[in-house]
Amino acid sequence: MSEEVAVTHGRLRGRVAEDTGIRSFLGVPYAKAPHGELRRRPPQAVEPWDGARDCLSFGPDAPQAGPAPTSLYSGGNGPQSEDCLYLNVWTGPEGETGRPVMVWLHFGAFQFGSAANPNYDGEQLARQGAVVVSVNYRLGRLGFLAHPELSAESGHGASGNYGLMDQIAALEWVRDNIARFGGDAGNVTVFGVSAGAHSVHCLRCSPLAEGLFHKAIAESGMGLSLPVEGDGDPAAMQSLEAAEDTGVELAELVGAPTLVELRALSLDRLLEPQLPRTAGPWGLDFLPPGATVGLAIFDAGYPVIDGYVLPRAPVEVYRAGEQHPMPMLTGTAGNESSGLPFIGDSAVFQAEVESSFGPLAGEVLELYPADDQTRYNSGRLLSDRMFTWGTWTAARLQAEHAREPVFYYRFLHEPPLPDGVEIVERANARAFHSAEVNYVFGSFAARDWPWDARDEELGRLVSAYWLNFARSGDPNGDGLPEWPRLSPREPSTMFLELPVHTGDLPDRERLAFWDRFYAQWRGFRTDLTVKAS
Repeated sequence: MSEEVAVTHGRLRGRVAEDTGIRSFLGVPYAKAPHGELRRRPPQAVEPWDGARDCLSFGPDAPQAGPAPTSLYSGGNGPQSEDCLYLNVWTGPEGETGRPVMVWLHFGAFQFGSAANPNYDGEQLARQGAVVVSVNYRLGRLGFLAHPELSAESGHGASGNYGLMDQIAALEWVRDNIARFGGDAGNVTVFGVSAGAHSVHCLRCSPLAEGLFHKAIAESGMGLSLPVEGDGDPAAMQSLEAAEDTGVELAELVGAPTLVELRALSLDRLLEPQLPRTAGPWGLDFLPPGATVGLAIFDAGYPVIDGYVLPRAPVEVYRAGEQHPMPMLTGTAGNESSGLPFIGDSAVFQAEVESSFGPLAGEVLELYPADDQTRYNSGRLLSDRMFTWGTWTAARLQAEHAREPVFYYRFLHEPPLPDGVEIVERANARAFHSAEVNYVFGSFAARDWPWDARDEELGRLVSAYWLNFARSGDPNGDGLPEWPRLSPREPSTMFLELPVHTGDLPDRERLAFWDRFYAQWRGFRTDLTVKAS
């Protein structure tokens, strides 16, 4: 069965599920194809079309070089094209109105991934009453490369962040059209995992996104990354100056030093070479080409503090309590290191820690020992620095400075990861990075894993919490265990495992170390210090 809906630029023909009445509109264009002269420019409005446009299949993925299809972190692996600015909508039967809107931003370190990933199928959340929108956006060197010539032509003296501008354009499309799908344009939640969660924090700090969404869910994101200070911090964001320098270096490396040449360059040549930088001892085989743990995590492919889309580093905005005001739900998985580089040699790990942390190295090695668990400990050091500390800091700064509530979780349930799925550190997979996604979406059918009744029960609870939050800014509801708003001075972390329960903040000692580290090394101080128990 099919159905047509009129949007601002024409009519869309979608599919209607006969058994449930759920309507899906896949591959909906929200901006022009950003190729040719539009490569590395802000997204442009779609040209109107005549007749009804079939929206029965996903649009192409953004160009990328991601993990293999057998990887746990496969990005979807569909056809790729620069013509990638499409979104997808799942909603209820025609005639329903006022549904909360949930806009999903996919994972992939801003380097890979796709809204077509079957783990993000929005049908189950739509069955529970939401309108779900998933968004493709430009990635890597097409989405975030900065260059002095790009900044000069922009009219606002900045470049990079085209992928964030795509996300903002998609939210503008939602504002203008979602009521036609039964959604409430005044009740939009942006949610995402990993890079999607980092995007949520960036959007909350961007003046260009003001008023476009009203609630935030950030799952296992880098949280509040700090600006580059020339110290090689792997959790850093680049300043515009540093990003432009990287762009110039890359342009020279590919033999296209001018903007005209860069726009005319073939995709294969643009995406092929890596900048000649030392990646350090952490293994990088899993990560896509261009990954480093030096000046920036990914060369020319990560959000930039550009003075326009992001006038200031998100951590500074949150410290001042000046992020867009809204309720927030945020947290991390039990083992965020599962998809990160690691060091397997204890002697190499100890030497790297001593070189990187100087007088604090002894304390680091007490918390992350160079022993028979070095592989896991080295990854956990990186993940605590990148994910856990930043997410916790975003949560506590909002709890301290904002009137709007924040709800904090730790996802500890271990999915039934079968043999044959590639993961960096299988022996310590546990509740791996992004493990909660299938439970949020109820998309267990997307993975042929041995799910059981406990998985389904936790999925029912988690998706209900997420949907309740999208409705009202509070995850609580009838039949659900109470989830208190975060109070950093009281036990108020929600542990998502069976049975779900609340308790004190885990990892206090390690988080307290990172507080001291950033205070001493970077001059950064939070207003709400974690005290080791």
